[in-house]
Amino acid sequence: MWIRGFLALFLFLASVDAQHLFLAGGGLTAESYFFWNRLILFAGGRGQAKIGVITAARDDPEEASKELKTILMNHGARQVTWIPVSGSLEDSANNETVAAMIMKQSAIFIDDGDVHRLIRVLRNADGTDTIVLAALREKFQRGVISGNGAGSAALSGTPLPVSGHSYETLVHGTKAYTEPAPGRRGGANRRFAGCSYLTSGLGFLRSWLIEPHFNEHSLHGRTIRLLLDTRGAVDSFGLGIDREMAIAIYRVGSEQEYAEVLGNKGGISIINTTKANFATSPKLHISGVQITFLTEDDKILLGTAEEVLPATWKADLAGEEWHILATPSEDIFSADKDGTKGNFNRVAKRLFDSQLSKKVSSVTWQSSPQFLVDMDSRSGESFHNDSPSNSQHLISYARLSVSISQIA
Repeated sequence: MWIRGFLALFLFLASVDAQHLFLAGGGLTAESYFFWNRLILFAGGRGQAKIGVITAARDDPEEASKELKTILMNHGARQVTWIPVSGSLEDSANNETVAAMIMKQSAIFIDDGDVHRLIRVLRNADGTDTIVLAALREKFQRGVISGNGAGSAALSGTPLPVSGHSYETLVHGTKAYTEPAPGRRGGANRRFAGCSYLTSGLGFLRSWLIEPHFNEHSLHGRTIRLLLDTRGAVDSFGLGIDREMAIAIYRVGSEQEYAEVLGNKGGISIINTTKANFATSPKLHISGVQITFLTEDDKILLGTAEEVLPATWKADLAGEEWHILATPSEDIFSADKDGTKGNFNRVAKRLFDSQLSKKVSSVTWQSSPQFLVDMDSRSGESFHNDSPSNSQHLISYARLSVSISQIA
């Protein structure tokens, strides 16, 4: 059942005094009003917001902070402060003065870059919190933490991938990253063709694996395999965020936690493997995965069985499908660039937008081994309309059933 505008409005108005996460999938620019305006609003509003920026994932952190300061000031921030933590500044993340700077901000923004570098800076070598990370957790209890790209991924509460693509991860699996010996640059990690992962992100969004640049790199296979390989007593989910898109998660950790999709150039994907069947022998077989893809203004209740609240301006797609049949792909995990039409999400949207098809089967172009990816829309729902912000036709869907099998 779709819960419409009244509940969405109520939840929005009720959310302004609690802890929030604003997560972008990468590619933010000065023109990303959908993100900066929301961050400024929840950080106190124009002329009041005080934003601390962490650029430790970047090659030149201080220079990157200057660009962010210009962007945020132009969007109405009262003050923008660089939080000087960096791998090149010795033990800067255990500096009491730097930690105190965090507590003076109304919101924190963590920039894109190298997620592994960022984690190494903010976490001690023994896995404990640095003083700065402890300050971030305290600030989060009554404020806003935001990120872009790697800055979003680092906030995951699950094992965190640092390498690997979908096909290679399905073939070779996953393994925990091991720090190379002194004087070595990667060792076994560089030779491993699958997905290497850190045992945990920073844990701001518990039970969620945050994957930026998601559909641009067709990371569905990697995310599914990692969630299944590391599946434990606590259910975990994947949250894929497309480039130039974001998700705002309000009242994180509370019974009223819900999320809203920001932006109009892609969407966010939720990967649910909690009821999936998974076998690696004699051949890889995965079934029972459910995927939800949401676009501009959609909302979702993360804490209540993933109840979807479509944007009030969208209509049910059932009965209004444009195409007759679904279109399979011979390169299902291809990247979405240069107009490529063979990627995972394009096939899924076409399935929901077809009048007769309820299933579609695609394959990987690689044949040694080759994988079959089956999609089934019969238990799902979809909704659509032209975006009020740019007139692009948007399709969202919920509970697409996916299976992946090795066939050669």
